[in-house]
Amino acid sequence: MNEIKEGLARRPEGESQMSLIDRLREFLEMEARSGSMDSGCITPLYVYRMWGGSVAIDEIEAGLKELRKQGLLP
Repeated sequence: MNEIKEGLARRPEGESQMSLIDRLREFLEMEARSGSMDSGCITPLYVYRMWGGSVAIDEIEAGLKELRKQGLLP
């Protein structure tokens, strides 16, 4: 899983950095594919810990709220 997190954080030169919303969307898709967790259990703290604290928890919370508005989370 660390390889996945590191791959999301670092992008090859010349490739634009993913927005937080895109990064969260990709993270949620990976979690759904793994089948290890119900999407309703994904909290800002869970994402923060999985990403190793690389993104502020309040930014993650705002991103998850936006994804809920878009209907991607329960």
